[in-house]
Amino acid sequence: MLYGYDNLVGDFKKLVDAQELSHAYLFFGEPQTGKFLFAKYLANYIETGKFEESTSPLSETFIVDFGSEKDEASRDGKESVGIDKVREIERFLYQTPMSSRYRVAIIRDAEWLTDTAQNALLKILEEPPKSGVIIATARDSSVFLPTVASRMQGIYFKTLPTDKILDFLAKYGKIGKLESEKIGRESFGRIGRAVAIIESQGSQNKLFNIVKKSLSKSYSGKAELEGAVDELLKLIDKSPLNLERFFEEILNKIRPKFLNHPRECREIMQEIAWMESLTVSKRIHLKNILWKTRYILSDSS
Repeated sequence: MLYGYDNLVGDFKKLVDAQELSHAYLFFGEPQTGKFLFAKYLANYIETGKFEESTSPLSETFIVDFGSEKDEASRDGKESVGIDKVREIERFLYQTPMSSRYRVAIIRDAEWLTDTAQNALLKILEEPPKSGVIIATARDSSVFLPTVASRMQGIYFKTLPTDKILDFLAKYGKIGKLESEKIGRESFGRIGRAVAIIESQGSQNKLFNIVKKSLSKSYSGKAELEGAVDELLKLIDKSPLNLERFFEEILNKIRPKFLNHPRECREIMQEIAWMESLTVSKRIHLKNILWKTRYILSDSS
């Protein structure tokens, strides 16, 4: 559900209606701020005139979603990651649109694109197809090489103030005031995170539930912990942002315990720093983080 970007919606509608869209955009900002969803809404507006998520495939839109299982083969760690997808984008965009003014290519999680893939993308940007629009989404604008970034218009998706999150939760329905306030605090200004927290209560959000289950008192066996780590590693391999979201969940859990357990909390933060360096075994540090976090949370003080 897209929420909180009314001005941006209005601006893009005007650009589409006046046929003044740029050839390439980079939607950047923190995870779960609605960048990818906005891109899909925009593509649907271009083709159908409705600024909402399409309920059926769009004939003039090509989506490269590096965060999905279907594109797992494109993220095998080889130098050519993304290059084949960029070539598909090129073939798609240079075809004449049949049902709208533009053909749109959306690249989700552009962090996955290697320099080789970006150089292939640069060739498209240097001679952009007349009716083609590329929209990439990423955490920050530094994801692209300077030569590529200079040819894309950056659009920043900021986090929302808590009152906006609470207003969204009130409209979401079926959530009590106290629970809404808690979710508002833990959402960090991101609608997507607020929704993920709500869905995790219904066992629909995988990452939230793996963390929650692995930290519960009834989930203490070594084999169970190994299983949780296996699941976490699979999610992290699918998208680098899942590792960041895992860190957020852990830090959010230990924050209230920092005064009583400063040493242990600092040790967890150090484990996270080591994981971010990517110079150590993810499995070892995931297990250490989960064990230490569970120890802190088991203390009722």
